Amino acid sequence: MNAMFRPGVLGLLLLACLPLQAGQLTVAPLRMHITQTQPNATFSLSNGSSRDGFYQLQLFAWEEVDGESRFRQQQDLVVTPPVTLIPANGQQVVRIVRQRPTDADKELSYRLIISEVPDTENEAGAKLRVLLRLSVPVFAGNKDQSPVLIATRNENGIVIHNKGDAHARLSDAHLQTDNGEDILVQRGLVGYVLPDGQLSLPLESVTLPTGSALSFKLNGKPFLLPVEDQP
Repeated sequence: MNAMFRPGVLGLLLLACLPLQAGQLTVAPLRMHITQTQPNATFSLSNGSSRDGFYQLQLFAWEEVDGESRFRQQQDLVVTPPVTLIPANGQQVVRIVRQRPTDADKELSYRLIISEVPDTENEAGAKLRVLLRLSVPVFAGNKDQSPVLIATRNENGIVIHNKGDAHARLSDAHLQTDNGEDILVQRGLVGYVLPDGQLSLPLESVTLPTGSALSFKLNGKPFLLPVEDQP
C-alpha cells in the first residue's frame, strides 16, 4: 500500500509535531536515529497510571509534500511488539527492527504512532476511557548527513527550506533585526524540516526589516540563519 495521507485523515495518523507525553504514558528517547547498518533500536514506554494500559504501535514513512507532512505505509522497518499491555506503573521495551536496507542518498524519516486501545473485555471501561496517542520521530541515515537551511521572506512571514540530506529540528525561535531587536517567534519545538522540505513561520504581526535573521536551536545547538529576499 503506497497511498499517502494527510495527518488527521485517518485516526491513526497524526500531526507531525505532537508532544511525547499523553496522560500518564511517556516515551524515551524523544526521537530515534538508526544508522544504515544498525539492525535494530529500542524505545522505552512507561505507564505512570494506576491502571493497566493496552497500546497499539504502528510505524509509518513520513514525507513532506507541498510543505505539508504525509504518512504512508512502509516495509523498511517494523515495530515489535505491535500491541502491548503495560501494567500500572510498568514499562515496556519497544524495538524498531530493520527488514531491509535503507541505504539512501538522503536520510529517511518515519513516525512511530502509539495509540491507547480501549479494553474490549470491559465495555463500561471502554466507554469511559479517553484514548491517548503519541507520535515519535524515527530517522534512518548516516552521521555524515546534515541539514542545509535557507530562510526566505514572503508576504506572510518566513519559509525555511532544507536543501541538505538530513532533518532539521527547530526550537526556541527568535527574530533578530539589524538594529538589535530580539523578537520571540515561538518557544519550545517549532517543527521539523525534512530533506527537500520546508517549514512556514507566519509573522503577521511582525514587521520583517531587511537584514533580519532567525535565531534558534538546530538539533539542540544554537544556530543563526539570515533571512533572504525571495529571488
